[in-house]
Formats: sequence, C-alpha cells, structure tokens
Amino acid sequence: MNCLLCGHDKVHKHGKTEKGHQRYKCPHCGQTFPEHFDTLYYGRHLSLDEVHTILQSHVEGSSLRGVSRISGRAYGTVASLVRAASQKAQMLHNQGVKQIEAEEISGDEMWSFIGKKQKNCQPEELMAGDCWIWLSLASDSGLILAARVGKRTDALLEELLVSTEGKTDCDIWNTDGWRGYERVLPETIHHQVGKRRTQRLDRTNGILRQQTGRWHRLQNKFGKVWEQTKVTARLVVSYFNWIWENSRSGTTAAQRARLTEWIWTWDDLVAYPTVF
Repeated sequence: MNCLLCGHDKVHKHGKTEKGHQRYKCPHCGQTFPEHFDTLYYGRHLSLDEVHTILQSHVEGSSLRGVSRISGRAYGTVASLVRAASQKAQMLHNQGVKQIEAEEISGDEMWSFIGKKQKNCQPEELMAGDCWIWLSLASDSGLILAARVGKRTDALLEELLVSTEGKTDCDIWNTDGWRGYERVLPETIHHQVGKRRTQRLDRTNGILRQQTGRWHRLQNKFGKVWEQTKVTARLVVSYFNWIWENSRSGTTAAQRARLTEWIWTWDDLVAYPTVF
C-alpha cells in the first residue's frame, strides 16, 4: 500500500481508529491516515452498503428526498454524499476519458425544465424554464465523451464541442437537423445530418431519461434547482460509462472503449483517488 499523502511505496500499520478501522503511518512523511482516507466513506456515519444504496437509488431516478425516506438518513446527509460523489465522478471522467479512438461522434440534446415551464417564466428568471442536457457520444463504443447542462444556445454547444475535442481526435460528427450545429461546428469537421446516424445516441438518451426521474417527459416530476441538475448529470454520465452494464453485450461503455478491463462498482468510484 502506498502513502495517500506523499506517494511513498511502503506504509506501516499504526493502530486503529475509535471505530475499529485500520490506521497507517508513512515512514517518509510521518503522516498517519485511516484506511478509508480519500474516499467518500471517510468522515461519514454511513456504512458501505448505505453509501452504495443512496448513490444507486439517485441515479435510478429517486429524488434526494425520496432517497432520504428510503434510507432513513437525513436529507442533508444524502445531498452531501451525492454532491461529493458527483465531484468524484467529474474527476474520474476528466482523468479517465481521454485519447478515445472513435470512428464517428454523435451529438444531441435532451429537453427538461427547472422549476416551471418556459412559458411561465419571467424575463429575469434565467435559472428556470427550459433546461437542455447536451451529450456527445463515441458512436462505436457508446461512451459518453462530454456533457453540458444549460440553455439551448450556440455558446453552450461550443462548450460541448471544445470538451469533446479534448477527448478524441475524431472529426466526423453526426447530428440532427438543428441549425445550431451548422453555425458552431468548424469547417474542419465533417458534419453529417440525419436521425438515422444518431440512433445509438437517441437510445442512450432514452436510457438516461428512464433512469433519471427528473428528465422524464409528461409527468409530474422535474428538477427544482439548476445546480442540482448539473450534479446529477455528472454522476449519471460516469455511472453510465463505467458501471452500467449493457444486457446484450455484458460490458460497460468504458470496457468497449478499452478504458478498463472490468465492470466498475460503486466502490471503485467512491474510492477513486483525489490525492495524486
């Protein structure tokens, strides 16, 4: 085991914590740390199973208050864990999803709304109304390359394009007929238009809609806070890429993209190192 603080390749056991967890000491930097240091288990009065259940319930469509009722834990505890897991998920995506070999990229967006429908919003209510979840997908592996949450504007599409370019060198984009793609995509991109070319991404959008309750259409369930939609999106993207197993192929998108050799679990994401 390496030191989680300085990276030294050998640490020694150094007693146990009040809860019985193993403590370690590094002979190089002299620091001590428990076995769950730098994980989402550290400093939380939750068991490993409770952490996994809370995160799984949220990505499968339960609201934060719903998860609180299911788990019997306070709303603040659930919200804090989900937000911390979302930050871990973003770090995993930034570190793990890069230099992807893709034959084609599909780009599309999902409509949702925050608080109330756009027609009921006042001009100054910028953080309410229509909310679009934009995705870019490696068409061959099904890996989500980038995601953005915001209004349906050229500026947000440009953010998605820049983020996607940092993940792959592929220059072939398949999109629907929205003219914003023609305005934003540079001439160096080979742009192909047609729903037939974006069928895999449409299927991915359907999966994410069904799993994430607040993105369902035609139901009395929607996001209340703009920032929480971003938190959920980050967590759902990493869940789909690394943990969600395709029932037909028996693999995850990360496996098909050759980013990992095994199907990840919540424990892998929760324990993903943030100290390098």
